[in-house]
Amino acid sequence: MSPHGKDEDEVLAGVRRRVERERRWQREGDPSLARQFARVGVLGWLVVVPALLGIALGRWLDHHFDSGVFFGGALLFAGICLGCWSGWRWMQES
Repeated sequence: MSPHGKDEDEVLAGVRRRVERERRWQREGDPSLARQFARVGVLGWLVVVPALLGIALGRWLDHHFDSGVFFGGALLFAGICLGCWSGWRWMQES
């Protein structure tokens, strides 16, 4: 195997994905406006829900331990990071 074998495999996989996307576009055409709005909505919920769960859990922990906003801030940040990561993964898969 050449020293650039892994790089070549990644390039071939990228080319295959591109060709498949092109074929799908030729078969199905452009997505409708409603479908595009639906994708934006799903992406928004993928980011918002973990952030809301993080802030809810953080506020409960702050109240339980009487710690100000220590857990709320940290878990809000963690929820936003998790939501952005899951949104990025979702966009990469579709």
